[in-house]
Amino acid sequence: MKRSLFAASVIAASIVALTSCKKNQDAPQYARAEAFWAANKIPTQTFSGNAASGFAIIGEKGTKVNFPANAFVDGDGAIVSGTVTVTLKEVLSKKDVLLSGVMTESNGKLLESGGELEIKANKDGKNLRINPQLGDKGIQVEVPKVMNQRDMGLFVQEKRDPGPNGGGTGTGGGQTQQTPTTWVPAPYYPFGNGPNSYTFTLPGFTWVNCDRFYSDPNPKTTVTVSPVFQDNNLVSDLQVILVFKNISTVITFPYNNSIQKFESYQNSLPIGSQAHLVLIGKDSDGFIQFGTQSITISANQHIDAPIHKSTQAEVDAFLASIQ
Repeated sequence: MKRSLFAASVIAASIVALTSCKKNQDAPQYARAEAFWAANKIPTQTFSGNAASGFAIIGEKGTKVNFPANAFVDGDGAIVSGTVTVTLKEVLSKKDVLLSGVMTESNGKLLESGGELEIKANKDGKNLRINPQLGDKGIQVEVPKVMNQRDMGLFVQEKRDPGPNGGGTGTGGGQTQQTPTTWVPAPYYPFGNGPNSYTFTLPGFTWVNCDRFYSDPNPKTTVTVSPVFQDNNLVSDLQVILVFKNISTVITFPYNNSIQKFESYQNSLPIGSQAHLVLIGKDSDGFIQFGTQSITISANQHIDAPIHKSTQAEVDAFLASIQ
């Protein structure tokens, strides 16, 4: 009898253990915010070369940069020799734009992108500049046309216009910018629109963008968004992002303090355009909060947008859909 009771207890314990194990396997694997952003940040690629003789690099996504002899000067303007270090970031998809945080707008006006790059150079830990004496024969860049096939021009990052033309004045004048910089057309630099690539002379060691202003004949409107928190309303670093479906354009909605809503730049969005609305942030437990929905932009549209604690698989599936 005792042996039977012992056997029964062992079987019962085994069933409980197996059930508990299955529950753990079935439990959602929520994404940790720090781990997610660390795994998905735009990688910094590092190269080195001889400054006196010149050298060339090729990025992981196909960007080519040719540094001619004596292309670098130090902070005093003296030509640099010896080994220099060059870093490169390539943003060549809508997914890359979303993850980089470097959105495609110019003082509140939509831009259509053919690719963004950040190129920097240093020697012994000190930042370098491009030798101004090289002029049009300076550092040559070739960006593959993997993001867009349309003709583009060169844009650089500058401080945002603080006035109405900078997209900074929302309803009631309360719109707060998420970034102090924006894209502006570069001063004249040779720019080529080839069949397979964009080519240009690098204007400086900074972010550059192969862009054009997006033109749409439809009337323009302003859209507002309120997040609807499903399970945790203590969310920090919250971003509201619009990823257009038919053009290579990704923008954020700044938060308008006066109306307590996220709001697009005034009269900037073409009515009838289709896009993915994305909300992403970090909750008080350190998990990714995420929500997305497809929208068609309509006049004076307001959207109550759900956002919830998300699994890695859910976020990854969306990112894969916007390459």
